[in-house]
Amino acid sequence: MSLFLAAVLAAAIPSVPVPVSAPAPGTRTLGAWGRSDRRGPIDSRDEFLLAQPRLTLPAVSPDPLPPGETRWRLAADWGNDFGYRLRRQGDVRRTLYFIDGEHRSAVLSVSHGFGPRLTAGARLPLLWRGGGVLDGLIDRWHRLTGLPDSNRPQYPRDELHVSGLDPRLQPIAWSGAAGSALGPLELALQWSLGARGGWATAVATRVQLPTAGGSFGGGGVQAGAQLLAAHGLGGGGDVYLGLGGTAASARAQQGLTYARLRPGGFLAFEWRPWRAVSLLAQGDAASRLVRDVEGFPGLHLTLKMGARVDVAPSWRLQAGFTEGLYAVSATTDFGVMVGLERSIRPGRR
Repeated sequence: MSLFLAAVLAAAIPSVPVPVSAPAPGTRTLGAWGRSDRRGPIDSRDEFLLAQPRLTLPAVSPDPLPPGETRWRLAADWGNDFGYRLRRQGDVRRTLYFIDGEHRSAVLSVSHGFGPRLTAGARLPLLWRGGGVLDGLIDRWHRLTGLPDSNRPQYPRDELHVSGLDPRLQPIAWSGAAGSALGPLELALQWSLGARGGWATAVATRVQLPTAGGSFGGGGVQAGAQLLAAHGLGGGGDVYLGLGGTAASARAQQGLTYARLRPGGFLAFEWRPWRAVSLLAQGDAASRLVRDVEGFPGLHLTLKMGARVDVAPSWRLQAGFTEGLYAVSATTDFGVMVGLERSIRPGRR
């Protein structure tokens, strides 16, 4: 909590004016926060129980921050995770894996524009996992919307449970535990490639350092890269695309063997019906997360919907939800996200 209070105080301190150079040709900067600006897709991570300690790639815009601009962001994610798979062998049904629990995270991130093309950033999460309290609420949500409920009402509520069988059908000993700890520090660089044919593009790279505490540690150094693109859809909308992947120096963590290489991507749409509001719809996809659990899905799909709202000249609010698209899968079943951004621009308090 003291870390976040310090961030808020730092965000309130006026920045020192620095010379501002022109943006990269053809790109749109994000400093004006007006109707003509792209606000970007839903910048959130895969917070699924087994994905929490691993580097996952967010959906972000290819547009650079203006030179000298600093952006602070406080964000929170609270979600319910559930998935299982059964296999019938004669008259016996085996449970290949069963995952049930809840995740929460509070994240402090900062990014800064260096020159017309380069944006650098850092991200530090506080992670939590446990049995939670959302199961009853999620059951009502699925009944209301008709979305897949994975037969959740048949199982005990608000418990943390992770079990599975390896390819030889031997039990896997997951060593994760309920509780909270600081997550791994992440550093990022994004280089704008400019625009051609109406498409703005950029390359983003990320490195996750092995600084996590508690049972979230032990993942080694992890790195990721993305190719990002965006294109306008008339005067009030944009489409965003991203394709990339992650790699890890350590595959074994919490008693599981993770994929060393994991490709993924996103497709997102933004519509600005009013000057200060962007409505967002987004689909995220990633390949297999865990390699040594029999029957574990090879494709992870989630739907995210939300909004970004400029609540003041230098303040922006983001809110949204995520929903797993497959029944009895291994993604966040349902989660909510909220974030608050503070932009500090050269020469402006």
